[in-house]
Amino acid sequence: MNPKLLVARGYDHIAEELLRQHPASSAGRRRNYLERLVDALPDGARVLDLGCGPGVPHTEWLSRRFSVVGVDISRAQLALARQHVLAATFVLADMCSLQFRPGSFDAVAAMYSIIHVPREEHEGLLRNLFGFLKPGGWLFAVLGAGASEGSEDDWLGLGAEMWWSHFDAETGLDLLISAGFRAVVSQIEPDNLSRGAHLFVLAEKPS
Repeated sequence: MNPKLLVARGYDHIAEELLRQHPASSAGRRRNYLERLVDALPDGARVLDLGCGPGVPHTEWLSRRFSVVGVDISRAQLALARQHVLAATFVLADMCSLQFRPGSFDAVAAMYSIIHVPREEHEGLLRNLFGFLKPGGWLFAVLGAGASEGSEDDWLGLGAEMWWSHFDAETGLDLLISAGFRAVVSQIEPDNLSRGAHLFVLAEKPS
């Protein structure tokens, strides 16, 4: 099966139960990075939220101050997001196929979403995100901390197959820098949903 279709079907299958069981998973850790991102942005800034999921808590929180476009590959996740976040705009799409004019956004947030994209597409995706940002714009991304690619039959015991693909932390940072970003903060953080870890990065597009 196409891995992107597997991810979409997996999240469709578990959307409501995942939200019920993990309504704010890793919220505190992600919120710390998001607050640093928010502090760098003017009120009314345009923010692209890649892999927005059900929209809570982070898309809703961002939409209080900013104009947010949420993107997800799962119809069920977007249906929940549209219920929970009335102020944002939502798009059903593969993030690698997005087309926006250069300089359309002040910031991009990609939390636990790029790791579902085949890693051979990461370089092109990061270059696209760099182009979507205005000079001086910001990216908050959660990338892989170790090289891995494959699926899990019963993710979180919720009865859905899930798939991941990512590089090690050093390679992920190298791809960001090669795309043109300046890494401001990069830290490996534990994952609240599993025993693994991920690379959290705040990066800036130079003015």
